[in-house]
Amino acid sequence: MAYADAKHALFAPVRPYLSWLVSPIQILVNIPQKAIFWSAEHLASRDHLVSENERLSQDVLALRGRLQKMNSLQAENVRLRELLDASLRVEEELIMAEVIGFDQNAYTHKILIDKGFSSGAYVGQAVLDANGVMGQIIEVGAYSSRVLLIADASHFLPIQLARTGLRSIVQGTGDLTMLSLMSVPHSADIKKGDVLTTSGLDDRFPSDYPVGVVKTVTHTPGKPYADVEVVPLAQLERSRHVILIVVPEADRQ
Repeated sequence: MAYADAKHALFAPVRPYLSWLVSPIQILVNIPQKAIFWSAEHLASRDHLVSENERLSQDVLALRGRLQKMNSLQAENVRLRELLDASLRVEEELIMAEVIGFDQNAYTHKILIDKGFSSGAYVGQAVLDANGVMGQIIEVGAYSSRVLLIADASHFLPIQLARTGLRSIVQGTGDLTMLSLMSVPHSADIKKGDVLTTSGLDDRFPSDYPVGVVKTVTHTPGKPYADVEVVPLAQLERSRHVILIVVPEADRQ
């Protein structure tokens, strides 16, 4: 049949009709192959998208980490500039230090700094940040020292009002955001917004360094003294870099 068709073209008139009848069969036969090819291509595309998505997620995470680091460095630069400005206002000899730890005890407020007696630190030394008095050194090691913050309930600091010169003592309350002014007569000229500075009467803290701002003055009948709340100017819970004021050894208490 094939020879006859090839020699005499016997099926030439019906070949188009035969092709038309066979086409659906060819299509059906090719469907599994095309389906396998499409599935493989689809899976490859999906795997590529998943891989690309994971890579982009990692890139975004890395960029966010770098942005956080940049924000942190920017904030630290601001703090260092503030500390530099504060050091220019200090007349005494200075030692720059960094906070490297804090006490976990909830009943005390102490920090650890990276300067010890090998750097000239000593017990009783005044510690400031860029905004005001932070506290004083109570323990000294070779390369680190422990600082008692002015907010600690056991800390007392002689002060004076910048506006009137009234002298008193400010005591820590155990709250990093609040101090208390002791023994203020009801007749004393003191009001909200008054700035307190060191008086220099204890020979540890040189005079005229800012300590806090009066927040409230309450006069309670029957009480011998007014209740005066003071907000510390130093950022006791946040400052990372601090200044140690060096008082001549002959003048130390």
